[in-house]
Order: sequence, then structure tokens, then C-alpha cells
Amino acid sequence: MIVFILAAGLGTRLRPLTDNRPKALVEYGGKPLLQHLLERLQTFGCRDFVLNLHHFPQMLRAFATDYALRHNINIMFSDETEKLLDTGGALTHALPLFDKEQTVLVHNVDVMTDLDILRLERQMLESDADALLSVRRRESSRYLYADAQGRLRAWKNVRSGQTKGDAIQESFIPLAFSGIHLLKTELVAEWAKKYGTENPFSVIDAYMESIYGKKILLAEQQGGYWKDMGKISDFYEPMPVQN
Repeated sequence: MIVFILAAGLGTRLRPLTDNRPKALVEYGGKPLLQHLLERLQTFGCRDFVLNLHHFPQMLRAFATDYALRHNINIMFSDETEKLLDTGGALTHALPLFDKEQTVLVHNVDVMTDLDILRLERQMLESDADALLSVRRRESSRYLYADAQGRLRAWKNVRSGQTKGDAIQESFIPLAFSGIHLLKTELVAEWAKKYGTENPFSVIDAYMESIYGKKILLAEQQGGYWKDMGKISDFYEPMPVQN
């Protein structure tokens, strides 16, 4: 398994904290967000990482390179300095860096959680899924819906009313995407052929277009904590208690 960290965003909601640094290097509890994530993923045995770069790319590259040397891990970089490619385009653009790895763990840099990554990986292997998306029961403006077998079937924007996929049934439970997912590199390669490697597109849109030919599952995180560090006020709240 290789880890792809989405770290290229502009962090506009965090200004002025991101006026002079990338979102990944904004500090929380005395450490940059990226350091929190790398340290946590290393506890699961993760040693191979890819980061995408756009906002203050040299600053992020320098920090990650120094961290990798000090902790004896491998960090590669997917350059999006010319154009941000969104969550799906970022994946297809980085495909050559995944090499022969069969599975990619995608993780937003601004998500803090105690989600058990190894359990998620086991669940994907045992179910032989093409992708496994971590979700939670929480308030959101957009929801994913699975059938009784856990297969992704629909998506809805509750503000606009827009839906994608199958008709939403009463038995479907609205679940919010956590910004963490596992998928086969084979699926990324198929998306690269379909959408290209230099075109921005949403990974959720790509998943919704894949539900009829691929096994896309939702994995609900029950209990524990999950936090999206998307607002300045989040950085002034206490650190969550880690298990």
C-alpha cells in the first residue's frame, strides 16, 4: 500500500494562516498538519508516500524531504504547480509514482482521525472491493448512500437537491465522506484513460460513474474521532484524545 496525501489546496478558508505557507504546514498543537498525519500513518507501518504540490510548493517539498530523511521513509512529489487538478485529477496525474503498488490510500492532509487504517485495508482485501470509502454519520451538505451490502449507489447535494447514481431509497442511510479512501491502482489507471492525467475532476464524480461496473463500498467509522481542520477556529480547539 502506498499513501497519497492531498496537500495541494490553497487553504482559502484558513487565511491569513495560509498567506505565507501551505495548509499542510499550518500548525496545530505545536506541529504542522502534515507532521501529525505522517506520524500517525507511520504507526500503521506506512513508509511510502506521495504528496501533491501547488501552494508554496518549495516550502512543502523542503519540509517533507527533511522529515523523510530524519524518519527513514520515502516521500515523492506530484507537481501541480501549473494547475490544480482536483481530487480525481490529482490521482491520475500521480499514477506513475504509484509504481507496482496494488492499493493506494488517499488521505486529505487536513483530516485528523483515529481511524484504524489497517482494519480498513483488511476490509477492502476481504471484500475484494475496487475501492473502499471511509464515511461517518455526521451533518454535511453532501451525502453518499449505500445499499444493504454496503455498495455505493447514490450521491446527493442536500442544498441544491442534485443527485447522482440510483434513485435514493428509504432503506439507504445518508453518510458523509471522510476524505479517506482506499482504491486499486487498476481503477486509477482506468480513470487516467477515461479522464486523462492533466484534467481536473472530482474523485466522487469518478466513483459515481464507476458504480455500475466496479465494486465501490462504503465503510462506516463508528465511534472514535474525526475532524476536518477547515476553519481557523478549529486550530484553537483542544487536541482530540488519541486511542
